[in-house]
Amino acid sequence: MMTIWTPTLSGRGPLYRQLLDAIRHAIQQGELPAGSKLPTHRALADRIGVTVGTVTRAYHEAEQSGLITARVGSGSYVRDGKASPTEAWHMRHATPGRIELWQNLPVALDRSAAFQQAMQTIAQEPDCINGLMEYDSAEGNASQRACFSAWLQQHGIDATPERLYFNYGAQNGLLLAVMLLGLSGQPLLCEGLTYPGLNTLAQTLKLQLRGLPMDEEGILPDALERACQDGLYRAIYLIPTLQNPTTAVMSRQRREAILAICARHQLWVIEDDVHGLLPTERPPALVNLAPERVIYLGSFSKGTSAGLRIGYMLVPAELHAATGQAIRATSWMVSPLLIELACRWMRGGDADALLQQQRLQLAQRAERLQHHLGAFALRYAAGSMHAWLELPAQWRAASFIAAAEAEGIGLASAELFAAGHFSTPQAVRLSISHPPDMASLEQALTTLARLLESSGPHTTLL
Repeated sequence: MMTIWTPTLSGRGPLYRQLLDAIRHAIQQGELPAGSKLPTHRALADRIGVTVGTVTRAYHEAEQSGLITARVGSGSYVRDGKASPTEAWHMRHATPGRIELWQNLPVALDRSAAFQQAMQTIAQEPDCINGLMEYDSAEGNASQRACFSAWLQQHGIDATPERLYFNYGAQNGLLLAVMLLGLSGQPLLCEGLTYPGLNTLAQTLKLQLRGLPMDEEGILPDALERACQDGLYRAIYLIPTLQNPTTAVMSRQRREAILAICARHQLWVIEDDVHGLLPTERPPALVNLAPERVIYLGSFSKGTSAGLRIGYMLVPAELHAATGQAIRATSWMVSPLLIELACRWMRGGDADALLQQQRLQLAQRAERLQHHLGAFALRYAAGSMHAWLELPAQWRAASFIAAAEAEGIGLASAELFAAGHFSTPQAVRLSISHPPDMASLEQALTTLARLLESSGPHTTLL
């Protein structure tokens, strides 16, 4: 039977710091050689008489210091002195002592091999390279549009090359949609709680956002009908799958009801589906149900690679000329080289492999989320990068965020997502994809559970 490593604590300073020092000393003395597996959080906590949270924080600090590495589903190991590309990135970008849960960043994966392979194949084709270095049309290369359309069809999106345009990510796509519909300075309907990037765009382009009431499936049909009867609107912006921030997923019945109202009142629909490929199962996209009315926005960022800045949009035929004009007005074209890299990943299977890795990582993190916070008013849908947490009565959002901040945890308040003058609940969004590793997420969730179980903000000062 293997003997569990048992450190000796110095008795000086915080317990997590004592354990961190003991780990460092054991590594330096060879007691924990490279590759050694450390005890589980629970086993070590029981062995030395501390809380699991203390061990979690010590392991996290040890990982941030480059002493150990955490492997999802396997455990924590003493490093061999060589950082993987993903670990090196985290070490350069992490803020010591802080765990961020406020931004929907994809879980960081090592994409270096896929990138190198794609670049090597391109480099071996001089004619291809020279073609990628030239100007292209606003519509993009026909073969690249065919590649993206085929890949989207494999993932359940009814895409055709004729309707597909490229952009520099979904935020850029949202700007293009607003431009091609001529919405600058005009009213725009949306969910009452919505993507913060829309609020930023509204300030820049003087959009008059009207946020509509929602339930667990998203926007309410009756509320949309009343809004259309009350005023003149030309478009509505919706996130029907893994809604940001509430994680709501519209059922097919709800989608059809919303689209019927939009058809009756001649509303264009801007469908933001940047998270839509993350769930393994989902209702049909709005663009599948009403391609003549929906401008569909998707992105490579969430499931595959944010750094490529490649997004795509499906546009009704009636708006093709306006779309080309909007692209030329903002960027003239989208880089053919970046698009080609994405296409190589699609053809070679790397795009699907990275998407599957992202799904797996999110599923593992979601399990820990439910373990720690499932007893509270938590909303989460499979595949989501974030969760929506409605706070208990003793907490106001501002106080809870301040208390979490004092513990080194960053959260996103409901106020950040309010469209126009929509009334915000006492709630926060938790981005489980943002922390660099599972240990960091565990530490943050353990701390948040402790805060939620307390009697309110005053108890955190004791």
